[in-house]
Amino acid sequence: VYGVARYSGDRVDWFRVFSYAPRPRRGLERSAIEVIARRLPEGEEELALLSDSVVLGCLHRGTRLELAMSEDALTGFLAWLEAAPPGQRVNVA
Repeated sequence: VYGVARYSGDRVDWFRVFSYAPRPRRGLERSAIEVIARRLPEGEEELALLSDSVVLGCLHRGTRLELAMSEDALTGFLAWLEAAPPGQRVNVA
């Protein structure tokens, strides 16, 4: 599902693109995100995503998620994850 993410302190809020809801559809806390895999788009994903997209396999509180983003957005996302305050657990594969 297409969406837009917004960083807000120690969480990232995700809003659906085709929605009238003023609130985020989902919020992910930085300390609960674990990156477990990285891959290129496959099959129908290649047609639906931009050409420079990367798909991250993540766990958030035990739920598996896949996040697709550009290489530039990936760099920012991983930097945000790794910039957690001291004492917070960060898992980046």
